Amino acid sequence: MNDSLEFDIVCPNNHNQTVTFSQIEFEAALNSDTLVFHCNTCDANWPPSSEEIAKLRKHFSKDPG
Repeated sequence: MNDSLEFDIVCPNNHNQTVTFSQIEFEAALNSDTLVFHCNTCDANWPPSSEEIAKLRKHFSKDPG
């Protein structure tokens, strides 16, 4: 249940990034308003959109772990 999943996201400057979260880490960051994505290519930081949050939750709900 605490296994991490990798997710592909795109930064505001159109760089592909991969983020890794366990469901516990994701929900804890989301609930504490500290969930921010970071682009290693251009050093941008941005909060997840509601669509990105929904996509992550959908992935976790499919995880058999």
